[in-house]
Amino acid sequence: MTEQHDPDRAWLSPLLNRIADVAGVRAALLLGNEKACQTIYIPQRVNNEHWLPKLIGMEAARKLAADFGGMKIVIPPALVGEKRRRQRAIAEMTRKGYSISSTASSLGVARSTVNEHRRRLKEPDGDRDDDEQGTLF
Repeated sequence: MTEQHDPDRAWLSPLLNRIADVAGVRAALLLGNEKACQTIYIPQRVNNEHWLPKLIGMEAARKLAADFGGMKIVIPPALVGEKRRRQRAIAEMTRKGYSISSTASSLGVARSTVNEHRRRLKEPDGDRDDDEQGTLF
């Protein structure tokens, strides 16, 4: 059984995509950044003192508890230290017409990072993704 997720979020793992479907992209990215590679328990009910609403907000935490309540889940990393994956995500979001602000907030990067990647996309050799070396001339 294959789950269908928003094709605009192909840069998120399947679990983070499911979390984004339930609680929003911001919640998925926050969890993927702050709790990456950790097993967390999602309670069936959350209160203001629990770490989850402090991290992602009460509304998102309640939605997550409604869907994942009573479960332990291992949170995958969300673009942590994955420069190439982040570059691809910025390029894809740019092609799909996302704004600089929307791209930056969705990926958890600075606007200047998005601007720099967009500038590189416009350069004649900006599509090169074949090696990590710069050009010599």
